[in-house]
Amino acid sequence: MPMKRENIESIKVSLQSQIDKLRKTENKLETNHKNLLNEINGKNKEIIQKDNLLDRIFSNTHILIAYLDLDFNFIQVNIAYANYNKKPINYFVGKNYFELYPYEKNRQIFTKVVKTGKPYIVFEKYFNHNKEIKKNDLYWDWSLHPVKNKSGKVDGVILTLLDVTKRVKNQRELEKTKEKLNQSKRLSDLGLLAATVAHELRNPLSVIQAALYNIDRKKENAPIDSQIHTIEKKIMESEQIISNLLTYARIKMPQLTKVNILQILDESIDAVKKMFGKNDIKLVKKISSNLNKLISVDSHQIKEVFNNIILNAFQSIDKKEGIIQIAAKTIDNSMEITISDNGSGIKKSDISKIFEPFFTRKTRGTGLGLSLCREIITLHNGSLAVESRLSKGTKISIKLPYTEQ
Repeated sequence: MPMKRENIESIKVSLQSQIDKLRKTENKLETNHKNLLNEINGKNKEIIQKDNLLDRIFSNTHILIAYLDLDFNFIQVNIAYANYNKKPINYFVGKNYFELYPYEKNRQIFTKVVKTGKPYIVFEKYFNHNKEIKKNDLYWDWSLHPVKNKSGKVDGVILTLLDVTKRVKNQRELEKTKEKLNQSKRLSDLGLLAATVAHELRNPLSVIQAALYNIDRKKENAPIDSQIHTIEKKIMESEQIISNLLTYARIKMPQLTKVNILQILDESIDAVKKMFGKNDIKLVKKISSNLNKLISVDSHQIKEVFNNIILNAFQSIDKKEGIIQIAAKTIDNSMEITISDNGSGIKKSDISKIFEPFFTRKTRGTGLGLSLCREIITLHNGSLAVESRLSKGTKISIKLPYTEQ
């Protein structure tokens, strides 16, 4: 039975309606597809821009950066890291960190960061490729950060290194300078105190010395001579201590005049011999024939030097057949004076300390003598050296330039 015409038309209308709906849906999908593509392209550009920015930062920073996997194999390093190690960037890729840098303590740190997921950061971490060479000392601000995926699981680590060696060494130099300034201030204050004490002590010593002179003139009992000599010796020792204190407190640039150095040397020898009186110490002088006796020095300061060194030589000898030898000769354009003794000598561990102010192993004295001597000789552009062996004796060499300062 043939389909009625009106039924056919109805079907056509229904099909057309469905086709129109499909076209609309297709157009909508096409529009959404285009929008999605545009959005994807935009995101890709954004990602590329961010990647480029990260690459630029990664490449241009002065901080050393390395990205490692969970087995601590290099995935990527930046230019700074490669340049510091003097290798191309590709050299590191795929290599194991601890095959290149086998340091067990660092391996433990790396492993702990991976296991705990917590970063490790340390400042001014010390490192030295060769501990025998101090100039190879390095200090790093050093950090290790875990890289986590979306689920929070660690799948790599980033190592960052910043060389702060220069900063650390500058800080230490600054601290040393501050300590020297503080020490200078303390010594300045101590010098003022020393000068005050020295002045106060000189007055009663002068009175004692005058009274002793009067006693010596009027004495009738011969055995009292040794006691008088002992008092005189102690007064002279005290005078030398006071002289050291005052000179140290007021030490200044030398006032140079041309003098006969042997005359100053003889005056110092006589002063010290008078202090010790009769003894068994033999004093030998060896003066070179080529010695130019005239030299530009501050006679007062140089006499202080000779007094201290010759006094030390006498005090160091506590045995019979003691010998002190004083020699003088010309070397190049300098005068060299050596004072040697066969006394108790100086311990090897003390040699580096003997020029420190107030250092002494003696039961008396201030410990300023040698410190004062070196300071004076240095101000004269000269040098002072000490050689000594315990129980064998000591030799002190002084060099003074002939040229006027």
